[in-house]
Amino acid sequence: RSFGAMQRGLEAFAKFVPRDVVKMMLSGVMSRKSLMTWRTVTLMFTDIVGFTSLCEAVPSEALVGLMADFFEAMCEEIVATGGLLDKFIGDCIMALWNAPRHLKDHERAAVGAALEMQGRLVQLHSTWEVEEIPAIRFRIGINTDAVLVGNFGCAHRINYTVLGDGVNLASRLEAANKHFGTVVLVAESTRNQSMPEYAFRFVGKITVPGKASVLAVYEPLYRTALSMACASSSVATLSVSLLLNLTDSMMASSGDAEARIMNSWRMIPKRALDDLTKDYEEGMREYIAGNLLAAERAFT
Repeated sequence: RSFGAMQRGLEAFAKFVPRDVVKMMLSGVMSRKSLMTWRTVTLMFTDIVGFTSLCEAVPSEALVGLMADFFEAMCEEIVATGGLLDKFIGDCIMALWNAPRHLKDHERAAVGAALEMQGRLVQLHSTWEVEEIPAIRFRIGINTDAVLVGNFGCAHRINYTVLGDGVNLASRLEAANKHFGTVVLVAESTRNQSMPEYAFRFVGKITVPGKASVLAVYEPLYRTALSMACASSSVATLSVSLLLNLTDSMMASSGDAEARIMNSWRMIPKRALDDLTKDYEEGMREYIAGNLLAAERAFT
């Protein structure tokens, strides 16, 4: 009976503290001053678009259910790819990969989670439409960098989390989606380590307050033909934002517009999409260089 009570207590504790952190605490390797080390991790920030307006439009009881469904679906994809749910910040999710336990290819895991999360949201829209709950949109920012990982806080309360410039950049990338009209933006560091399994399109360059350098940002599109040949079927393999930009004629007021667009594009061979991405990259390079005629040829 005592063992069962202890097990139930640990299960409940894991609801409030990440399971991997609980295991490290029980093993005795974690203390208030332990594990404050520099480690390269991949960080993710998500945020719901227009959450304030959503709160005004949806009754409180329905909003609680909507957010519960949303968080549950998104966090399932984060955990399934080996990610650690750091915290909820209002309607924002902060997650990271490669801490506290080491995870090979953590950059790819985070990108894969972002694409799957888009697919899960499309599924939620179908459910919410039946219940007459308005569809929502969200944005994701992903960055890979060396940050300080460990226990932070005071004598009264501590939190296992991360600190550093790389954390701030991930948050900035999430916000930059608003400027570019994208759903997911990743830093070049993440993109370089996620190829060739995932295809990306160059979106542009941004300046971040406090940084002198200009940073290139990319949008993940889909898993490449090479990776799809040896991978199981995925709920979401294409960037919803790219599809919405390229298929204006398919846009409709019905709530299943995104789902119909994704189903149509799923019929296109992955290698054809790879060629499309290469043409886009070439066009962007020529455009930035000022070669407008060459850019036009690449885009058309």
